Amino acid sequence: MTRKIKFALIFVFLAVNLFAREEYTRTFDKTIPVSAGERISIEHQMGDIVIHTQSKPEVTIHADIRVSAPSADEAKSYADRIEIRIEPSSSLLAIRTRYPQTRNFFGMHNTSYYVRYDIGMPETCPLDIRNSFGAVSVAGIKANSDIVTSHGALDFRDGKGTQRLENSFAAIHVMNNAGDVTVEDTNASVDVAGITGALNLRNRFGNVKADRISKGVSITNSNGSVDLTNSGGIGTVRNAFGGVNVQTFHGDLTINDSNGKVQATGVDGQASLETTFGELRFADIKQQLSVHANNSRIQGERVGGPLTIQNSFGAVTVANVQQSVRVQSGNGEVSVANVHGPANLKTSFATVHATDVDGLLTVENQNGGVRAENARGAQVVTSFGPVILDGISGPIQIESQNGAVDVGAIAKANCQPIIIKTSFSTLRVRLQGEPSYRVSARTSFGKIRTDFPLSVSGSISTDSLSGTIGSGRCEMRLTDNNGNVEILRSGP
Repeated sequence: MTRKIKFALIFVFLAVNLFAREEYTRTFDKTIPVSAGERISIEHQMGDIVIHTQSKPEVTIHADIRVSAPSADEAKSYADRIEIRIEPSSSLLAIRTRYPQTRNFFGMHNTSYYVRYDIGMPETCPLDIRNSFGAVSVAGIKANSDIVTSHGALDFRDGKGTQRLENSFAAIHVMNNAGDVTVEDTNASVDVAGITGALNLRNRFGNVKADRISKGVSITNSNGSVDLTNSGGIGTVRNAFGGVNVQTFHGDLTINDSNGKVQATGVDGQASLETTFGELRFADIKQQLSVHANNSRIQGERVGGPLTIQNSFGAVTVANVQQSVRVQSGNGEVSVANVHGPANLKTSFATVHATDVDGLLTVENQNGGVRAENARGAQVVTSFGPVILDGISGPIQIESQNGAVDVGAIAKANCQPIIIKTSFSTLRVRLQGEPSYRVSARTSFGKIRTDFPLSVSGSISTDSLSGTIGSGRCEMRLTDNNGNVEILRSGP
């Protein structure tokens, strides 16, 4: 037992001596005169860089040098050998940090070090920075800059000019720049706001936020969300495995996403939206809108131009479209309302519902029903589902298989032809006022009946009928198999 205690004490002694640390700090200060427009270049690692502007035509350099080592002598010796090189020329002022080599940890001479810069410079000098393992903060530069860093946050504020900002494994934050900005980051978030120029942004494995970008936006991201607000110009957003949300965009917008939710609201120009395996929503699109999705639920309202939607395996619901609507879906319910133009709808294995279509309604469906109220004409092809139409004021043409048909027609001044064919269910037509039709009705294994006086020509039978209602201005052709045919009076 005594031997074990001795070994434990020896281990504790060694551990204490192994991790005992001494620190040494020193500062570096220097002022260098520069000419107008002279480029400032900084090459650094292992520490932060803070840049601010001043009115004097000079660069003031302040550096805090901190070293930690097993002994005070080692810490001081290493700190004294850290070089800050100032290399002026006629067009460039270069600032470089140089560290001495250290022996490794296992040689018991492990040393850690850190240099933090605080640099003041004229606002009109262009700036280049190359840094790693430290944060970079730049404020007030009114010239072009090119900043590349890693493993430390990059903050840029209140600039003017063309800015290129690159980082990895740490965030980028940009606030206010009068000019174009290019941003590239990996494995961290990006937040950009107040750019009176164009923004070109690429990112991976991090969320992106962009607000108040004036002259065009191009964002490419993956594995992170994208939020774009209050911006304008030409907008393009590409993403994968993350959602895209755009609100209030003054210009044309294109969104291409995969496996992420897409939402666009308040677009003044044209819009093209695309996603797969993610919900898609839109509202207040002032001009033409094109939507392409797979396996997505689509919902939108208030579109000022023509609307085109292509989808599969997801429901589509749209309302308040000022021009035409075209929807092509597979195996998803389709619902449209308040369309100020024609509507062309196609799906299968799901219901189609249309309300208030100020134009011709065209529906192609398979194994699904069709319901429509208030349209200026209807052309419907379906199978294995009912067709129920009401308030149809234009021509009506229906071809159904194995489904009931119930049609309410509203004859206007123009002729309203009605041609319907179905089987294995009832075919019913409801007419208002004083209709005028040339009627040809036929069924098998069913009966024909009408609420209107009919002038009959030819032979009379229960399964075949030819004649006229009123003056016979319009054609009515009704064909059924294994079902009744009814012509009924309805409404005022």
